[in-house]
Amino acid sequence: MAAAAEPTRRRWIRLSPMLVDTLLGYLVAMAVSAAVLTSPLAVGSASWPAYVFALGFGVVLLWRRRHPVPVLLVTFLGICVYYTLDYPPIGLALPMAAALFSVAEAGRVRIGVVVSLVLVGLAVYFQVAEGRAAGELLGYEVPPVVALMGASLALGDGTRSRRLLQASQRERERQTRLEQQHRAEQLRAEERLVLARDLHDTLGHALAVVSLQSAVATESLPERIPAAQQAVGEIRSVSRQAMAELRDTVTRLRSLDSTDRTAVGLDGLPTLVELARGSGLQATLRGDEIEVSDEVGLTVYRIVQEALTNVIRHADATAVGIELRSRGDRLIVTIADDGRGVTSAAELVAGNGIRGMRERAESCDGQLSVAGSGPEGGVTVCAVLPSRQADQGRP
Repeated sequence: MAAAAEPTRRRWIRLSPMLVDTLLGYLVAMAVSAAVLTSPLAVGSASWPAYVFALGFGVVLLWRRRHPVPVLLVTFLGICVYYTLDYPPIGLALPMAAALFSVAEAGRVRIGVVVSLVLVGLAVYFQVAEGRAAGELLGYEVPPVVALMGASLALGDGTRSRRLLQASQRERERQTRLEQQHRAEQLRAEERLVLARDLHDTLGHALAVVSLQSAVATESLPERIPAAQQAVGEIRSVSRQAMAELRDTVTRLRSLDSTDRTAVGLDGLPTLVELARGSGLQATLRGDEIEVSDEVGLTVYRIVQEALTNVIRHADATAVGIELRSRGDRLIVTIADDGRGVTSAAELVAGNGIRGMRERAESCDGQLSVAGSGPEGGVTVCAVLPSRQADQGRP
């Protein structure tokens, strides 16, 4: 509790300079009043105007932050008028200290030095003119006054230097953070380029070989094996499609910060359906005509692509249906098959494919669920996405 209260107190004091100036003015007024009260030259009620001057020396400090030089000059003139009216002595440094500190804190040390020297010179001149020994004044009275004024100026200048140093340190820390962020962005960009090269060099090469060999196999197979030719043709078609998507992914990785991004979307769903049909499935696509952002369109495409892959690889299905429906500002995508379904809830535990579909849906502020269709078998994947979401990463 105490540790939590300490920053609050410091902040409150820092945000309340008027309170600090009021207390400082009060202390100066009380100190000058005490000097008047204890002076042997104070004569009863005849010295009451001196207390008015003491109050003025304190009140003027309320403007020391905004107008340090005028406050110093007003204090200087006030002292001159005070002694001209022959009021009880209050010294020179006592009412001047706070004003000198303020001008030094504002970076006006030279003005403070000049005003201090002029005030001390006038005091020495008039006292010598009244018969005081110059040696006594310069040897005993003037040095403490000069030392106190100098200390006030030094303290104010030191406070200003400390604040400038703190501000410079904060600026250096800010620049360091910016440089670290810039380096981190450069590292991420380099990682993306490495990933893009790896994808292109490994998967790209493999898919290119698959496409080439499937073309050779298609030409080499005899005409009496149409099923084998069809299968090899589907392999070639799928490899070409994968190559196109791989090139698109590599391009987007290399220019991830670019505003000109092109990617597959809802218009690519018919191609996925044709590929599923080529694998022996009775695939259908139906639904509403819906306009969505590029980001949502890509998400739908990837979810349907992964769902169809799971059906082809694991479901032992004969048919799969894809349906898109619009409900207000939501897009509902359903992929249902008539495969073997699931025998336990454990089979629906998210693997990499299901996890990836769910993460893609959540990245667009959507949801995805996977469930068995019922006792007749089959699995239904349902994604609910915002149909009007703006493209992420675009200005």
